[in-house]
Amino acid sequence: MKPTFLEFRHLKTLLALKETGSVSLAAKRVYLTQSALSHQIKLIEEQFGLPLFERKSNPLRFTSAGERLIRLANEVMPKVVDAERDLARVKHGDAGQLRIAVECHTCFDWLMPAMDEFRRHWGLVELDIVSGFHTDPVGLLLSHRADWAIVSEVEHNDDVIFKPLFSYEMVGICSKDHPLAEKDIWDAEDFADETWVTYPVPDDMLDLLRKVLKPKGINPTRRTTELTIAMIQLVASRRGIATIPYWAALPYLEKGYVVARKVTKEGLYSNLYAAIRKEDESLSYLEDFYQTVKAQSFSTLPGLSVLDL
Repeated sequence: MKPTFLEFRHLKTLLALKETGSVSLAAKRVYLTQSALSHQIKLIEEQFGLPLFERKSNPLRFTSAGERLIRLANEVMPKVVDAERDLARVKHGDAGQLRIAVECHTCFDWLMPAMDEFRRHWGLVELDIVSGFHTDPVGLLLSHRADWAIVSEVEHNDDVIFKPLFSYEMVGICSKDHPLAEKDIWDAEDFADETWVTYPVPDDMLDLLRKVLKPKGINPTRRTTELTIAMIQLVASRRGIATIPYWAALPYLEKGYVVARKVTKEGLYSNLYAAIRKEDESLSYLEDFYQTVKAQSFSTLPGLSVLDL
C-alpha cells in the first residue's frame, strides 16, 4: 500500500485557512510562523501539482483541489476529536462537576452554545454557571465554589493554570445622530465631556479607563447598568456613549440602533483567558470544555484574534 502524504497537521492548517480567510491569522491559529505555514502549503501543492487557493485573494478563495481537502478535513477532524474524547473517558471517567464563573458581562451569549455542544459529549458532567457577575473568579476557584473561570487578566498564582481564549476589539458606540458619529476614530478627549455608560465593575476592570483615559487624566461622568440591552437603549437615546466588544455591538449595528467607531488609532483590544485549579489539570472534561469554548468562539464571533499566553 502506498504511504499517504497528507498528515493531520495539514488538515488543521487548511481548516484554519478556511475559517480565518488569511494566511497570517491562520498561522497564529495553529501556532506557526507565517513562513512555516506558507512552506507547509507549498509542499502540499507540490505533492499534488495543484494550487490550493488563489493567491492575492482576500479573503482566500480555495480552488477545487483546496475545497476537496477542506471537505476531507471536515470529515476527519470531528472523528479524531471524538476518538480522543472517548479515550479520555476510558482513562478518567465521564462524570464530574463543572461550575463556571465569569467576569465578563457579554460572555453569556457566546458561552451558551459552547455549553450545549459540550453537553452532547459529556452528558454525565454536571454543568452550571455560578450565578451573577464575579469580580474575583479566581477566588471562587481556590475556594472550590467554581471549577472553571473566564478572566481578563492572568494572575501569578502557583495553584491556578491560565489558558488563552482570544483577543477582541472594543468599539465605541453612540446614537446615529450624535456628533461623535461623524468621527471615524475616537480619542481619549472625545470622552471628556460625555456620559460614559459602563457595567458596574471596579475601575481596574475597565480597559478604556486603564489604557486610554487615565493616561490622559480623563475621568468622564459615568452611568452604570447591568444589562447590555439597557446600555444600548441609553446610547441610542443619546443619554451617553459606551464601549463594548464588537461582537456584542454587531446585532444592534445591523438593526441600525447605534453606530460603532474605533477607539484610538491603534484600536482598543481586550483579552479573555480560561482558568482552572492546577490540581484539576488532568481532568479530561475540563480540557475538552476549554477546546470547545475556544473553537465555538472563533467559529461564531466576528473579529477575534489568536491570543498567546
